[in-house]
Amino acid sequence: MPEATNSGRMIQGFEVPRRPWWKRHWKPLAAAALALVLVAVGLRYWDEFTCGGPGNGVHLIGGQCVGITDDAHVFHEGFEEIQGKIAAENDRVAEAVESGENQAVKIAYLGTFSFGEVGPMDPVRMLRAIEGAYTAQMTANQSPRFGDRTPEIQLELANVGSQQAQWEPVVDQLVPMTEDDIPLVAVTGMGVSIDSTRDIAERLSSENIPMVSSAVTADGLDDGDIPGLLRAAPSNTEYVRALREYMDGLDEEPAGTLVYDRNEPDLFVSTLRSAYEENLADFTEGSAQEYGGTTVGESSSSGVYTPISMNLCWNATDTVFFAGRAPDLDDFLYTLSIRDCDHIPLKIVFAVTGLSVIQDDDVMGYLEDGNMSLIYASATDPRWENATPGDDAPEHYGDFVNSYREYVGDDTGAFDNGYALVNHDAVGVAARAVRISYEGDEEQPPTASEVFSQLMLLNSAHEVRGGGGMLSYTDETEGEAAGRYVPVVELPLEGDQPLEDPYITGD
Repeated sequence: MPEATNSGRMIQGFEVPRRPWWKRHWKPLAAAALALVLVAVGLRYWDEFTCGGPGNGVHLIGGQCVGITDDAHVFHEGFEEIQGKIAAENDRVAEAVESGENQAVKIAYLGTFSFGEVGPMDPVRMLRAIEGAYTAQMTANQSPRFGDRTPEIQLELANVGSQQAQWEPVVDQLVPMTEDDIPLVAVTGMGVSIDSTRDIAERLSSENIPMVSSAVTADGLDDGDIPGLLRAAPSNTEYVRALREYMDGLDEEPAGTLVYDRNEPDLFVSTLRSAYEENLADFTEGSAQEYGGTTVGESSSSGVYTPISMNLCWNATDTVFFAGRAPDLDDFLYTLSIRDCDHIPLKIVFAVTGLSVIQDDDVMGYLEDGNMSLIYASATDPRWENATPGDDAPEHYGDFVNSYREYVGDDTGAFDNGYALVNHDAVGVAARAVRISYEGDEEQPPTASEVFSQLMLLNSAHEVRGGGGMLSYTDETEGEAAGRYVPVVELPLEGDQPLEDPYITGD
């Protein structure tokens, strides 16, 4: 019998040629190739799959899901319902555009929707912020409160990370959206007064994209320094002017001490400190006290406020002017509640968009245990619903509350921290600017540049009926809103009425 050669094998006396090696091993080769492809695709899109899947506008950067969406990625479990509401309204608006029933534009809400151990915001305040923005979107689309209902508004959420470190790729996504079929024409939110907010604003300004900040209060973050940047909330200087009026009305002049956060990147605390020094210097005595804050940067060590408390007792201080952020205030109040000199009544004076401590039994307990009161200038007063509109409360505050309850729900305490209100007003200002930029016979919606050019016409006949006041903007106010109520609130609350004769910006 013939022997098989190296090129084949013998079957029934015949040599059968051996198949090429690649035909004999195609299955394992194909499997290996497929695995390589899958690995490559996985590596290419890992950041997107981790944050909900390719094409949803959100990417994993620096360990956080950042980017732009309505509900393709839910940024926090507490946001699922409100993001779903926004997406539903965006879909309705898109269908109206496709059918030729209306025109539309996009407004982006830029904020910190990721949360870590250290950060300037928290999920509760951000939930209220998104709810307020959505309330304004619905109000703009369903009523004439912010002008004619054309074009309608789509709302997009832009997450720049827990401390805004990932802002650049997100803004890179925003800029080309001005050329979309439904174009981006304004950015709102921007609620943290830190250096990166200035960087964001300068970039958007250079692209002629108008902005309306919600809770940014640091002096200098406005149209006077960055063209196209308006405020919905009061500035720190306006907060302190309201406090000055309050202090002037006291029966006894206080013996005050300034306590401030020394974190340099935090524009909120640095400009609040400057506003105290400029407007309340005649109420301060002795040396200012400093500490390292925990909300922008690294966590501070425990016991950071104990030496300050001892110095306040040594100086017989009866009033503290606190230039720090709200999360640090809680720890500060606890330390003061166990101070040795609690026989001396102590006022803690503060400025903030809105506080949630009214609902915090622990913090309210600190005030009671420590013989303290908290006096703060704010963007809202929890008792405005009980006040006379246009007198001790803004004329259209009730309209805002009713709209919130219609579109979001009746949630007890939803208005206490002020974030729903200022974000409603910020989107409302942007919507009003959009509406006065549009001529009814135009075939296209206004561009971002056209809206940018109309910002300083938001006065007189075009004032904005905000929940915080009749908001008006001119070149003279440099992006600050005239007509904004700045109430001073005393905790513990006494009675169901706000203090009379509130400070109003521009008066």
